[in-house]
Amino acid sequence: MTDPRYPIAVCISVGIMIAALVTRSAGLFMAAIPALAYAAALLIARLQLPRPELDITRTPSSRRVSSGDDVRYAVTVKNCGEPLPLVGVLDVLTTDEPVQEGEPSFLGPIGRDEDVRLSYTVRPSRGIHFQDHVTVVSWTRCTLAFQEHEVVCSTYVSAIPEIEKLPPLVLAPRRTHAFAGPIMARAAGPGVDFFGCRAYAPGDDVRRINWRALARTDRLIVNEYEQERMADVTVILDVRAQAHVEAGGRDTFEPACRAAASLADHLIRQGNRVGFLLYGQSIDWIQPAGGRFHLERILGSIVRAKPVRSFAFEDLAGIPASIFPSGSQLILLSSLPRDEDYEVPIQLAARGYSVLAVYMNSERLQASVEQADDALVLALRIRSLRRDTAIRQMRRAGVYVLSWDTEEPLSVALHRARLDRGGKRRRS
Repeated sequence: MTDPRYPIAVCISVGIMIAALVTRSAGLFMAAIPALAYAAALLIARLQLPRPELDITRTPSSRRVSSGDDVRYAVTVKNCGEPLPLVGVLDVLTTDEPVQEGEPSFLGPIGRDEDVRLSYTVRPSRGIHFQDHVTVVSWTRCTLAFQEHEVVCSTYVSAIPEIEKLPPLVLAPRRTHAFAGPIMARAAGPGVDFFGCRAYAPGDDVRRINWRALARTDRLIVNEYEQERMADVTVILDVRAQAHVEAGGRDTFEPACRAAASLADHLIRQGNRVGFLLYGQSIDWIQPAGGRFHLERILGSIVRAKPVRSFAFEDLAGIPASIFPSGSQLILLSSLPRDEDYEVPIQLAARGYSVLAVYMNSERLQASVEQADDALVLALRIRSLRRDTAIRQMRRAGVYVLSWDTEEPLSVALHRARLDRGGKRRRS
């Protein structure tokens, strides 16, 4: 970076000299001498300023962490050139989170072949945090001149959403695969849950004979068990800006990302084939698959997710239902901000999909930061009535709706949903 003091001093001295020539004033001409001397001193100091030859490396403690975990950076600055009487080193942070421990800067002399080590800790939020360079400023011994430049030192840290441990999900897709998995296939076959009884046929395993039925009916009866099969499950995350609320430093977008990551992790660990769709600015679609590597692909997509506004995807009607496997399970994470959005889960259910709509309720978040008055209470009441009416319509159409308060963990809402009013377990 060019020192601005030198051109300013030259301009001032030239201006004074021109004014002295115009006015023919010897005193005014003498006043230009200090400015010229200062500019000359700056120029001489600049010529004597050595250019730093620094080798800088930055090493994070981990390239992939969960949001909320600490990352410790170790920065090594080695002087490969002339001794520097005074140098400042500043590691440029790309995250808004404050430094938890240590200092990302240094100011002092560095001798030839001398090393300076910096260490600091940052707690990054969800996202990919790039650091491209380190800013270096060097001064002369008298600190009259300085120069600033950037040393390229590229590193990145990926902070995935915090994955929450969820209770077992009992899904009911309309079609399953032939491979073993966690989904009840509603058909007799190998399994552990009782499905029914039938008459004995030659070749049946004698261990499946129901001896009590034999004692009552004097006929051989065998037990049948329900098959457990693998299913395709697609998690749809609504990233439209109008579908999320931000108030008082809190929002519904980050909880939605954590919920999507937790659902994908839980379903893949159960043995399902999981797909993922980011719906908002574009169609970011990951086809259903299983395994740890596939989960990393889904988490990478969630890490890059941001709330966006797009006229092309203003409502949920733009969801391309044809890309989903026929008869599969869909899990939609959205606050359904528009009245037209409530029709989309009903249409998906009518097309043969089993739909679980996780409705993100942000009423408590809004009420906690907005001033409570009669108008706000009335508005929230009207919105609640419209929401309840739409949810009843979706449930009548065969869509299971889970109302989730984003101020609480998703596991709490799932535990609550598994209990009906009578205290009995119900399928989710």
